Amino acid sequence: MRFLTGAAFCIALGLATPASAQDTVPLPVRIEGPAHIRLHITKTDRRDAEPERRAAFTYDVTLSKAREDTGRREVVWRLTHVDGEDVTPESSPSPDIRMTVDETLTPVSLDNLAEIIAATRRRLEQSGDEEAGGSALRMLASLTPETAAPLFTADAGMIATGQGTDLFLGEDNSYEAAGRLPWGGADIIMVGTYRLVEVDPAAGKARLHWSQDIDPDSLMAAIPAMIDGIVADKAKQDDSADLEAKIRASLTNATLTNNRNCDFTIDIATGLAEKVDCLTVVEFVAGEESSRRETRLIATQVLTPRP
Repeated sequence: MRFLTGAAFCIALGLATPASAQDTVPLPVRIEGPAHIRLHITKTDRRDAEPERRAAFTYDVTLSKAREDTGRREVVWRLTHVDGEDVTPESSPSPDIRMTVDETLTPVSLDNLAEIIAATRRRLEQSGDEEAGGSALRMLASLTPETAAPLFTADAGMIATGQGTDLFLGEDNSYEAAGRLPWGGADIIMVGTYRLVEVDPAAGKARLHWSQDIDPDSLMAAIPAMIDGIVADKAKQDDSADLEAKIRASLTNATLTNNRNCDFTIDIATGLAEKVDCLTVVEFVAGEESSRRETRLIATQVLTPRP
């Protein structure tokens, strides 16, 4: 869900003013295509007290012309630099990412799934962890181009989150989406909120903030299934009753937070997110044990002449 407009938005907020009293600000992606984008991504990752890890990637991105019937496009991400060092197709640590995207450039399918799976298989085999590799390969075998998109095109999806909005300036626009815990069980509800912070027509820029958190009530409802999943996973290594009792006791009052905050600078003329800054914090506390992970993605993209 990207927008609520008109009377529906007013009813949702319980406003007494008519919808026409304030207009939304549409920020569609306006790229005729074919087009060429220079994309730079910097990622950082910090786990507990460990040192921060950092990596930088530069891509040449090509977009086809949008289809007249669906608005969808074919997009190719080709890696050209890793940490500032040139990368050729032959030396690249990953193959091109070929995907189909919607009007906001959000991926809807991974179009070279077989090639991506083959490359992932090679990396797993080289890792030497047969148990983890076998589990991952079984999961990969069940994927379709559509279900693989969120897994292998997460960066593209994150960048596109701020594109194609139609919001009231300064108003919070919240929505709910279903999510799953890694241990299975019941769905949880993720609450997302968009806010159009500023529009500067003279500069041709707009600033947008987006956040997402777990709904606490849905998390509480999912905890029993989460505990069962963790116990079942641990039982593969030790199926003693004492271990199960200890795990259940430690998880009874467990807490999980998953918070993401993103700021987008949108180029009004093209609708592209010129700059994206997203921080995700995941923290899990169970008894005396706790873990915290902070990941950050900073991306810039700009239209360039085709080579």
